[in-house]
Amino acid sequence: MRAIIILSGVVVVTVGALLLVALSTVPSYFQSSLFVIVSGGVNILLGLVTAKSGGVTVPPSPEDPVKMIVDRGVIGSTIYMMAFSNKKLVLRRLTSGSITILAVAVFAIGGLIYAGLIGAAVGGLTAFSLQEFLTQRKRSATREGNLLATTAKGDLEFDYDDIERIAVTRSRLRLYLQKGILAIVISRNYPEKIWPVLQRIMPSKTREPT
Repeated sequence: MRAIIILSGVVVVTVGALLLVALSTVPSYFQSSLFVIVSGGVNILLGLVTAKSGGVTVPPSPEDPVKMIVDRGVIGSTIYMMAFSNKKLVLRRLTSGSITILAVAVFAIGGLIYAGLIGAAVGGLTAFSLQEFLTQRKRSATREGNLLATTAKGDLEFDYDDIERIAVTRSRLRLYLQKGILAIVISRNYPEKIWPVLQRIMPSKTREPT
């Protein structure tokens, strides 16, 4: 995600520079071009200061109560960090889609007022980059605390005794619960890293990846 933010910023700056050269004699377009260039620069800056995602982390110490951390799991429009222990799975809420949509709408409207349709598009992109930066900061802060404690509104916790079985597909982690199935969207790079740990900590409930 960090690389995508930087790349999108470079593209936006390039577009803004081309507009500035081609339409600099038209005052309204000159203002729009400057807005696009500045917004692109902000995206590049946000990309540079956004920490790299941790992916799937397995603590090296066998005494560590946390056996695996998955930095990003999505349920609906809500993004979680997942922490597995020997007894339970905890999902720590990082952000929700409603917050992202609100931020994109506000930035897009501001960009529309200031620089027209291209300003709206660039404003929405900048809001997304800002939200990703803030999400990564929340992720880093969460990792520094007790990952196995549900301390905030929206956090979820599942005891392994309440999970009948667990399955991993190419892009989802499925929890088969007594009251239904919970599908958690994960990166396509995660299953092969998650699966061996799941087999170790809950062997009687795992199902081969598909």
